[in-house]
Order: sequence, then C-alpha cells, then structure tokens
Amino acid sequence: MSKLYIFGIRGTGSRVLRSFTMMMAAGVKIGADEIVPIVIDPDAANADLTRTVALMNNYRNIRKYLSFPKENKNTFFKKEIGHFLSNYTLRINDTDNKSFQNFIDLPSMSRANKAMCRMLFSEKNLTSQMQVGFKGNPNIGSIVLNQIVNSEDFIAFANSYEQGDKIFIISSIFGGTGASGFPLLLKTLRTGNSFPNNDIINKSEIGAVTILPYFKLQVDDESEIDSSTFISKTKSALAYYENNISKNNQINALYYLADDVTNTYENHEGGSTQRNDAHLIEFLAASAIVDFSNKEHSGTTHKELGIKETMGNVSFNSFNEELNRWLRLPLTQFTLMANCVKNQYDYVTSTKLEANNKASFVEHGLYDNSFFANLKKFIDGYREWLKEMKDNKRSLDLFNLDCGDTPFNVVTDVKPKKVASILSSYNLFFGRLNDAIKHCSGDDNNKLLEMYSVATERLSKEKFNF
Repeated sequence: MSKLYIFGIRGTGSRVLRSFTMMMAAGVKIGADEIVPIVIDPDAANADLTRTVALMNNYRNIRKYLSFPKENKNTFFKKEIGHFLSNYTLRINDTDNKSFQNFIDLPSMSRANKAMCRMLFSEKNLTSQMQVGFKGNPNIGSIVLNQIVNSEDFIAFANSYEQGDKIFIISSIFGGTGASGFPLLLKTLRTGNSFPNNDIINKSEIGAVTILPYFKLQVDDESEIDSSTFISKTKSALAYYENNISKNNQINALYYLADDVTNTYENHEGGSTQRNDAHLIEFLAASAIVDFSNKEHSGTTHKELGIKETMGNVSFNSFNEELNRWLRLPLTQFTLMANCVKNQYDYVTSTKLEANNKASFVEHGLYDNSFFANLKKFIDGYREWLKEMKDNKRSLDLFNLDCGDTPFNVVTDVKPKKVASILSSYNLFFGRLNDAIKHCSGDDNNKLLEMYSVATERLSKEKFNF
C-alpha cells in the first residue's frame, strides 16, 4: 500500500492541507493509497493549524465507518489519512517556552561569540519566543529547524517509510519557517544517514510547492513581520533554491505559485488569532499535490500553474483541461450532495424520500448516529471553505451555494442541460437517489455515501456533461 507523506510547513502548509483534505473528501484522484500529513509548526496554538487538525480528524472519524470493496462505487472519502503523530505535528526539540537566545545558550557563550551573535541577530530576534514561529526570519529558522532530524517524531516517520512511498513538501518562500524549513528538510531527506530507512528515503521521489507572496499584512510597528520585505526575501530565496536545489537535482518536481492581486490581512504573528480565509493560491497548491501524486518525475522538473484569464473571478473555465479533468467532476458531485443535505435536510432525512424506506435509513436511526453527525459537520466546513475562497481576493468562484430550489444552477459559468424526464429540480435529484439505492450494498453508512456518489455522478453527466 503506497503512502504519500505531505510535510506542511507553518501556516501556509496547514492552509494547503485544508484544501487538499476537501479534495480527498470529494474523491479527487490521488496516486497513493494513504495520505500521511506531517505539519512542521512551532506555534501549536496557530489557528490555521488547529482548524486543519480538526478537519482531518473529522475526515478520519467519517472514514473509519466506511469500507471500499471492489463492488462499492462510492468515491467520497476513499483515501485513508494516516495518523501517527500527535495532532499530525512534528515536534521540534527544546523550543517550548524558550527565547531564541536561550535556545542557542547565549548567556554561556564566550565574549567574542556573544558579540558575533549580537552582530547577526537583533535584540528582537534574540528575545523572540520560539513557540510562535520565526516571524519572517529564516536566519533564526535555519538554526532551530536543524534539530528536526533529532526528534522522536522524525524517527517515527522514518521507521514507517517503505519502498514506493513518496514525499511532498509545502512551504512559503517569504516567511521564516517555510523559507528555511524547506531546504533544510530536503537536504535531510536527500543526504541524511542517521535515521532508519535512510537509504530508501534518500532515493525517494520528492516534490514540493513553494508559494511566493500572494497577500500583504497591515503595517504594525510592534510586529516583526513586515510584508514590504516579502519580495526581497523571495528574490534571495529563489537564488538560493536555484543554486542549491535545482542545479543539484535535489528534487524531482518543484511547483511555483504566486499572485499579484493581493489581499491585505491583519498582522498577527501567531497563536489563535492567526486564522486566514481559504484562498485560490492554496487551492492551486493542493492541486499541485494531486499532479505530483499521479505522475512520475525523473531528474528535476519545474512547474508553474497559470490561469487563462487574469480579469474577474476564477472559475473552472479559467483552468486547463488536465486540471478540470481531475477536479471538476468530483468537486461538483460533492457540492451537489452538500447543497442537497443543507437545503433539503428535513426531506432527505425523512421517510418522504423513497430511498430512505428502501434502505431503512430512518428506521435504523442513521440520521441520529455519530457517522452522520460527523458527515454533516464536514459538509458545513466544506461549504464554508468554498465561500471563503469565493469572497477572497482573487475570488475563486466555482459553485453557487445559494441556488435554493434549483440545485443544478450550481456550477459557475455552466448552464445545466435539459434531461429527458418528467422530473426536474430536486424531484429529479431525489429520483436519482431512489434509483441509486437499489444497487448499493454494505451497512447503512456505506450505502448512504454510495447512493449520493452514484446519483451525483449520473446527474453531473446528464446536466453538465462532466
């Protein structure tokens, strides 16, 4: 069983993992049997991290009730999320409740070494707390993150690694943790020899997405993070990557993403206030993971993903055909199900829906069990994710979440086709659910998702030719 280990570095890594988890739930084709997320973030209270952790736990709580024999046609929640680290997070040794100067043991240094450190690091650098990240300072991050290889969590990752597994790294290039963590982690994976299975890991296929600036931060004189330095930091990091990663063939596939339409976020250095709405760039970064998982790469391949039009909102029509082939059908299916459950909840959970009676869903108490409670929670989060991307700048406007009694007015810029049926709107949807349940098997939980998967696939082909 092949595994894809995804290292998500700092807040950017968590936000991309959030989008990727939504894609997995929808049944986007992933070229691995199991996904193993590993987050590197010294800020355990980071709201972007805690939200993603809760989402992945929600996914696993749904997935544990499901099985996928060959005859089962359900595509939702098909991939397994592996979990062997607490909160999916790789802990960095000796950073809790410590300032940077205590981490490097500045007080015990010789006078000459102290002077050298004070030349290299500002007083703010030296007194900054490690548990909230490196505040846009890769010079700090590169020292602290050198400790990764010595952590018990990294050893646990190495012990679980097998021949045929692959690795993907998510990072931003303009922060402190991401800019320093990516090259250090890559160097460790490629050349390290002090951890289990290093001979396999060293030769593994490794991909990465490095995210260039796509937002700005409000000016705050009290904050160490200044978005006016993002471009200069990016230029320096790109030069380093070219000379030390690309030219040395350290990586198999390196994806670049950026946007010049930038939203301005509040300036939070970390903690529970660092919670940003989902963004187009994070969605596209998640699609880079999809691309990497489904292809083989030899040597070093560089990839940029562009959109057809730069004016107005982004929709499926903005993407190339390959990306649409992977994303359009599964996301449409899941959105149809999500809207149906949200907008027609009383009907689809009652005996009025013929499919419920055929499968005895209501009689068995399916809609009152923990599986359905977790599914409904995930659906609410999925719709919130779509809305955040739609309302953000630049807007990713894929679906209409407020189509009311016209469920097939759901795909942006796509006019639904007429279907040869006496039924229309939700009556047609319910009819397809009633037809689908006849061929579903397994227990109630499996039957329910298979019913929606089969029905929405048929509807997507009939109404949109997807």
